[in-house]
Amino acid sequence: MWSAAGTNALGCVRTVSGEGVRAVNLEKVGRCRTAVTKSNAPRGARLICAPKCALSELNRKGCAYAPPRMGRRARAHKCAAASTEVAAATDNLIQWATANGMTDPAVMLNKDRTAVAARTCSPNDILVAVPEKLCVTLYDVQEHELVGALGADVDDYVGLTLWLLAERAKGASSTWQAYLASLPEKSSSPLLWDAELAESLLKGSPVLPLAKLRAAAIETEYYDIYERLAAAMAQFPEEAYSLSAFRNAFSVVLQRVVYLPSADVLALIPFVDGIQPAGSKGALLDFDTETSTVKIMSDGYYVAGDPIRIADSLGRANGELLLTCGIVNTNNMDDCLEWNVSLLQADGLYSAKNEILQAVGLSANQTFPIYTDKMPFQLLAYLRMSRITNPMELAMISFAKDQKVSDINEYETLMLMVGECRDRLANYQGVPEEDLKRLQQPALLTPEELLACKLRVGEKRILQETLSVVRRRLAPIKGFPNKKGKMVDPNADLTEIFDSLEAIPNAPKKAIGEFLSWARGEQDPDWNRKKK
Repeated sequence: MWSAAGTNALGCVRTVSGEGVRAVNLEKVGRCRTAVTKSNAPRGARLICAPKCALSELNRKGCAYAPPRMGRRARAHKCAAASTEVAAATDNLIQWATANGMTDPAVMLNKDRTAVAARTCSPNDILVAVPEKLCVTLYDVQEHELVGALGADVDDYVGLTLWLLAERAKGASSTWQAYLASLPEKSSSPLLWDAELAESLLKGSPVLPLAKLRAAAIETEYYDIYERLAAAMAQFPEEAYSLSAFRNAFSVVLQRVVYLPSADVLALIPFVDGIQPAGSKGALLDFDTETSTVKIMSDGYYVAGDPIRIADSLGRANGELLLTCGIVNTNNMDDCLEWNVSLLQADGLYSAKNEILQAVGLSANQTFPIYTDKMPFQLLAYLRMSRITNPMELAMISFAKDQKVSDINEYETLMLMVGECRDRLANYQGVPEEDLKRLQQPALLTPEELLACKLRVGEKRILQETLSVVRRRLAPIKGFPNKKGKMVDPNADLTEIFDSLEAIPNAPKKAIGEFLSWARGEQDPDWNRKKK
């Protein structure tokens, strides 16, 4: 039985109140924290001095330990071992799921959550079908023997996180053990990064403030339900429902949750949620009400070994993918940045402009996406309107086509966009070429550094391409507006000088022609009159 999601599929947690994140009594719930000193730090660990922070894993002296940086060879061995474990867990998952009603999948999973065809497929073929009983939704959370009472008061994301915490706490006794073993302990989302690391790697990116806000909201959500959660899971050690365990489980839910449009529900679906959605085009994933199964339908012809992509029903940009799934898709056609614009209430034409916006379905505070290969002309129309001071010019604003108001208005609009692009690019550390060089040697980067580097390259490319488009639009505009509201050519003086120099070779010819004209009396008005 399915229940309505009741939440925005694009969000991840409930909105934090306007008063901000409330203070937390760590003495009440912080008993699982362990202070780290030189005496009990692991061998080979590096001690790092850090400012005191109530919510960080620091000891009383303001020091924490970090594991020694792993070498390239050790990292390769670790990746190989992890790959073997993932393959074994996937095989066990398929055996368990098929024994419980899942069809024989026509796709194979790779360790990076990409999928390839296991056999030849045609359009509209069923690649895999998972029965409803293997799908976990908020309804299942509310029926859970441990956390069911909490599921009625939380949203889908928090509810699924509570379900995952409870099932993980059961260990081998859980009936979902095969599915749990296929899940990672946590994702690579910046929501779990150290604050200092996030500041250094994501400086200038709009992902950084979002990561801070959502991380704080997750902690607030945890402390809001802590007492009830502790009572529900009192039979398990505190580590099973600690803040760290909650955050890790929450990141996994964000990474694996699937939105099913037909059922309007968020769900964890064994095997299916192991395939990472990529882009707006690909195989269709949805719930079939006739068979009560979740199906992946082929969108074309495939032969064994061909990569298969599942369309992302949410159309997420790379920034959102990094926050929710801990990945950056370099081939993401939906990757974009947001451009926030708003009208000034002090504007004398604010009411008239606001009425125009409401008529086309926009608001006084609006967000537009910008891409590497396109920019919405509605953004230009909005900015053009924001610069208008003459009410007669409002009639020339069009949100249906790219229509210029005047040269002065266009110049001011485009220069605003140039300044915005330059300011946003200046907020990043280094130049794009440095990040491109780093990507050529990914083995030298940590997973967090690699993800952040890919994100920065994509965001900078969007801003640079937007800046190039704006500059091309500026090129045909001659001059700049002066205080009188007229366009002035900044090179007018130079143009006059060059015109004078070009006229010098023709000066003798012009003088002789004027002399002969005088000699013929052509310039004498009296002579002309007598002749007539």
